[in-house]
Amino acid sequence: MFLTKQQEASGEPLGKMSCTSEIQAAFILTPFVTFFTGLIILFIFRLIWSIFRKWQTINGTGIILVSLPIPDPSVILVFVLSIGSLIIYFIDSTDPVGRCSSYQDKTIPVDLIFNAFFSFYFGLRFFAADDKIKFWLEMNSIVDIFTIPPTFISYYLKINWLGLRFLRALRLLELPQILQILQVIKTSNSVKFSKVMAIVLSSWFTAAGFIHLVENSGDPWLKGRNSQNISYFESIYLVVATTSTAGFGDVVAKTFLGQTFIMFFILGSLILSANYVPEMVELLANTRNYTRSYGVVKGKKYIVVCGNITVDSVTAFLRNFLHHKSGEINTDIVFLGESPPSLELEKIFKCNLAYTSFICGSALKWEDLRRVAVESAEACLIIANPLCSDSHAEDTSNILRVLCIKNYYPKTRVIIQILQSHNKVYLPKIPSWNWSTGDNIICFAELKLGFIAQGCLVPGLCTFLTSLFIEQDKKIIPKQPWEKHFLNGLKNKVLTQHLSDDFAGMSFPEVSRLCFVKMNLMLIAIEHKSKHTDESKHEFRNHIVACVFGDTHSALMGLQNFVMPLRASNYTRRELKDIVFIGSLDYMQREWRFLQNFPQIYVMPGSALYIEDLHVANIEYCSMCAILSPPSKPSHSQTLVDTETIMATLNIRSLRIGSCAHTTSERVATDLNENYGKTKYRRIPILTELKNPSNIHFIEQLGGLEGSLKETNLHLSTSFSTGTVFSGNFLDSLLATAFYNYHILELLQMLVTGGICSQLEQHLDKDKLSELPESCTTFFSGRSRCKLGLLSLDQTILSDIKPRETFGQLFCGTLDNLGILCVGLYRLIEEEERNPENKRGVCQFVITRPANEFKLLPTDLVFCAIPFSTACYKKDSSSSSAPYEITNIMPVTSETNMEISCTPTWSQDLNLGNILLIILPARSNAYHHSTQVITPDPLTMW
Repeated sequence: MFLTKQQEASGEPLGKMSCTSEIQAAFILTPFVTFFTGLIILFIFRLIWSIFRKWQTINGTGIILVSLPIPDPSVILVFVLSIGSLIIYFIDSTDPVGRCSSYQDKTIPVDLIFNAFFSFYFGLRFFAADDKIKFWLEMNSIVDIFTIPPTFISYYLKINWLGLRFLRALRLLELPQILQILQVIKTSNSVKFSKVMAIVLSSWFTAAGFIHLVENSGDPWLKGRNSQNISYFESIYLVVATTSTAGFGDVVAKTFLGQTFIMFFILGSLILSANYVPEMVELLANTRNYTRSYGVVKGKKYIVVCGNITVDSVTAFLRNFLHHKSGEINTDIVFLGESPPSLELEKIFKCNLAYTSFICGSALKWEDLRRVAVESAEACLIIANPLCSDSHAEDTSNILRVLCIKNYYPKTRVIIQILQSHNKVYLPKIPSWNWSTGDNIICFAELKLGFIAQGCLVPGLCTFLTSLFIEQDKKIIPKQPWEKHFLNGLKNKVLTQHLSDDFAGMSFPEVSRLCFVKMNLMLIAIEHKSKHTDESKHEFRNHIVACVFGDTHSALMGLQNFVMPLRASNYTRRELKDIVFIGSLDYMQREWRFLQNFPQIYVMPGSALYIEDLHVANIEYCSMCAILSPPSKPSHSQTLVDTETIMATLNIRSLRIGSCAHTTSERVATDLNENYGKTKYRRIPILTELKNPSNIHFIEQLGGLEGSLKETNLHLSTSFSTGTVFSGNFLDSLLATAFYNYHILELLQMLVTGGICSQLEQHLDKDKLSELPESCTTFFSGRSRCKLGLLSLDQTILSDIKPRETFGQLFCGTLDNLGILCVGLYRLIEEEERNPENKRGVCQFVITRPANEFKLLPTDLVFCAIPFSTACYKKDSSSSSAPYEITNIMPVTSETNMEISCTPTWSQDLNLGNILLIILPARSNAYHHSTQVITPDPLTMW
């Protein structure tokens, strides 16, 4: 009654009264005293507890404290009540700060109930905390300590004051957690956005509350003489203007505490802006650009690319994909990446904005597959990461992507890259996998090691085969004649066409000669429906040395893919070359279970980095030394991934071997040396694999070839032109090739793997290879297929071909008389002939599909596809060495019972429906002839 009468006498509103400085001090100092007193008590308790634990350890007894989990509903309830208490603060802040609210104000009991619950909840959290001091210093604990004790003061004095209640705004920092519990937000971008908004709003409301308090109260030491009346809204306005560093000057801080706070707040705002404003802009941009759905346009073709979406993989894919349809791109490319693109990757997409799109999502989620409309796509391509540290995990994740895509829409055409060959077996087991509709597998290990294996049989074959499947658009001005010939060989294209009616009944040599002479096309293989049925310590010489780097923990590279092409069935036992692996015994023991069924395989513990180990393997008598890149390891520098192979190459090239210690692969070169009257050192033939093609300059320097083709591009380097280096990076282009023309991919697989059938792969794990079923027709009847060889123009059956002044004459003569298909040349570099002091040995380079009028030299070696029963050397030849044989060209038996054969037997006739594989020379006029034999479709040009 006295308080009411006093308010009526002073003219103040009912429930409001003036707050003296003593009351305000009580509300301000109580939280600080509580905080520091509690902190001191906790430190003392921890000290006592540490002493007690030492005593407890001595006596062998103890007490176990159990932390009680806090349920989610209580977290949500506390957040809601905190927001309610903050709203009550906003309402009370409309009154001057110098006034107190009595219990006649209806908001006071509500706020008291809220704070009572906060006290109870604080006690539960304190009891459940393992580290009491850490809990005491947490943000939420500080908020409770500075807002709950004033509640008890207000209950004791029967009045309430604003005080530090604005700190309840810091509870907004829990907004993202609450939204996630309620499942309002589910994506990572929305979580990030909610965190940024929570930080900004809580900072504004808290800073505005402090400005509102000190500006209305004034500096304590001046007893409020410099105070000013400012509303909470004006305080927010001042804070927002300060955050933007604009500061219009209409609302300013006048107290010393307010001005000091503004200075520090500006610094904090700058830090806050630098950290979160760009992130907000990026989130908004990503939300707008990368979370949308792809708009399917009727009649517009597109493909979906997912998996390893990086700068390198996207650049390689676009470069090779766009070359297929240069000037007339009518297929969109939709990249489905699991994380937003980097700035460099985003730049690539913007440069190709006309036909590329990026959508953030995962191929493992149906909703993301629905956003990119996989069911309407022409194909879905899955890119693997060949430099990953765990290739098995990479293959497994990509196989799961295939499974998810096939489950979502079984008819989707899938082309997948696989790193390890033994993981291929899982894909055909997917019920909706269909080879006939274009589903395909590109195995890195199988193709890469197959290429190197073929290069071990014939020098330069890796370069020859690779040049058929790459396309260079970089302008290079050759300085030497040999450089011109090599670069012209890189301009050939491979395409496939259905056999015309005019070819029906003709033999393969007749059609091949007709295409070569009349149309300037080289027919190298045909695909036809199969007529087969279900009825149907050593003294190493002329061997192959494979240098392997790995240890007990290294991922397996799959050496069986290296051995299988060298042990193909169309080689007799006498033709097989010994294969010697030099490497860690621990690693080779893990690979041995895949190699134990092959004949003439030897493992020598050691390292290619030691000369002694190389001499033990008789490397000076080997026909080829293959240096295989080690399994991928995490590395900060791409240059360092090829350290072992580069050092091994340096080690082997440092060996100087006299010309007397020559092998079959060097016999022709040695004869040439004698013809020129020179005494040369023979260089050991090396085939080096590089994971990073840009490291080619190290190989160029080691071989002394850096003065010729000075290019960091692997395929334009001198080492590549001479067939001494190989990199599997070009296999990235096979995704585009398989999409446009899967027949070419089948041809490549046949060339480098020997056409290994699936039945043979399954039986390689058994103890006896002889237990193969009779149904494995590829194994039993495919032995008579042709082989590729490297023959000289003298001392071989090619010496009987007359005339042979040009490549066209040689091609027609060998095809007509011998049934042999000539596809390329291996020629000496002219500088070698004019420089007898050169110690590098004989250097040769590859010429892919020379022109018809190309002049031959006596020293040229010829890449030939040789029928199985043809003897390559004359019977009266003094040399007893085996011919230069390499790849086993073997039919590839697929689920559709289709085969690809290179240079079929002489009597084999062509039928309607056969598909021809042709090498098309650069700038060929074949399409301008008035003929009905072949009508190429631009879609199949490569």
